[in-house]
Amino acid sequence: MADFKKAMDLFLKAEISNNPREALHKNSGENGLTYMGIYQSAHPTWPYWKYIQLVLDRNNGDKIEASIELYQDISLRENVYTFMKKEFWDKMQLDRIISQKIAEELFIFCTNANMKAGVKMAQRLVGENDDGVVGDDTIAAFNKFDEHVFDERYDELEQAYYMHLILLHPELEINEKGWINRSKLAMIPLEELETC
Repeated sequence: MADFKKAMDLFLKAEISNNPREALHKNSGENGLTYMGIYQSAHPTWPYWKYIQLVLDRNNGDKIEASIELYQDISLRENVYTFMKKEFWDKMQLDRIISQKIAEELFIFCTNANMKAGVKMAQRLVGENDDGVVGDDTIAAFNKFDEHVFDERYDELEQAYYMHLILLHPELEINEKGWINRSKLAMIPLEELETC
């Protein structure tokens, strides 16, 4: 069965390049901070925003210094993992998927984009009813589907999703390169990431 820890390691490679200086950042055009992939505007009730703001204030607003300090906080990192598992991995029941690659594709895309849209795209790809809910039939379809075909085609669907989003909101074009790179990241075996 798919392993959350491996998927999270890959996710952090996509999100912050495993660089403590990038753990806390504010993307151009966004209304809040992002910490290790948790976007403040999307998840304003995550209880650690106050702590993050405190550390940011203590570092006179220097995001890089605050980022390094926050990244070294093991307890905070554990809470990030707990949050990501509960809010994304568990909701999509990714631990029931046999293929690590399929689980990683879903996890990485759905944490960055819209979970329901990401699940619907995957359901259409494997020939399931696209209701956006991962149930027994969807899990069974994922587990029967060729992971290499899924990997290639889902990347194409991700890129089409992002291009459509940019078409609707041209101000998001600044994210295009990062989004395209992220869509391709799950194709790279984890052991090869160290050399990227």
